[in-house]
Amino acid sequence: MLNSSLVSLFVTLFLPSCKAPEVIRTNNLLSAAQATATIHRRGTQDVITTCKTKGTFALTFDDGPYLYENQISDYLTSRKIQGTFFVNGYNYDCIYDQKFVSQLQHTFKQGHLIGSHSWSHPNITRLSKAQFEHQLDLVETALIKILGIKPRYFRPPYGDINDQNIRVLKSRGYKIINWSFDSQDSIGATPQQSKAYYDKLAKSYPQPQIALNHETYQTTASQVIPHAIDVLTKAGYRLVSVSECLGLGNTQKDFYQVIGTPSPRDASWTCSGTPAPGLA
Repeated sequence: MLNSSLVSLFVTLFLPSCKAPEVIRTNNLLSAAQATATIHRRGTQDVITTCKTKGTFALTFDDGPYLYENQISDYLTSRKIQGTFFVNGYNYDCIYDQKFVSQLQHTFKQGHLIGSHSWSHPNITRLSKAQFEHQLDLVETALIKILGIKPRYFRPPYGDINDQNIRVLKSRGYKIINWSFDSQDSIGATPQQSKAYYDKLAKSYPQPQIALNHETYQTTASQVIPHAIDVLTKAGYRLVSVSECLGLGNTQKDFYQVIGTPSPRDASWTCSGTPAPGLA
């Protein structure tokens, strides 16, 4: 486990468009801000790191579905805000577990954007083309079964992506989303620290932003996000989905490549035989 002094060497509040190191997780529950020594591609025309429309701000949440997803989605809905949730298939738990199916369906019905974050949260730059395609296939299959949709937006685990990954994603119709701001909730920031980071960020209005948060932390759901919304809206920001902040619309047809009908649960709704957390 990285200690706080090492974390401070590797993490910055505002990640540059490229070459910024992240912190890497040392156990199997893989979270976005854990560092890898080599950042292959972070900010190019194919890898989006911030919104395009001045005064817009996209709150994004990684690593679900997990226990606090609906606490976040309900609060966003109460504030008339569309959030963006990048989900895994098998990271903290299995996406097919009924409690997570119900949470994901609830978030979807509220009108929030659901994107892909890979199946098991590996570093995709270390995968073969076939392994990466398999990661995408598994998430797409799960979301078609559970929600009836194929996602249009993808966030690479750790923010790491290479040319091969980009070619695969573009060929499958994905838009690749990283971030311009990290709340640092996944690398040990206290709620007070994350709030302070948002306080500082609010002063950048009207510069558009995409913010990285994790739905896997109760304090993010209960303390940080309510505070962030208050300070950002007071500064003048309009909080919207990633799709809307890119000028690409705010309806389901804008969020997804395919919109259909969910499938009834059957024996295929399982993570058995699929890559385990952190593996390919």
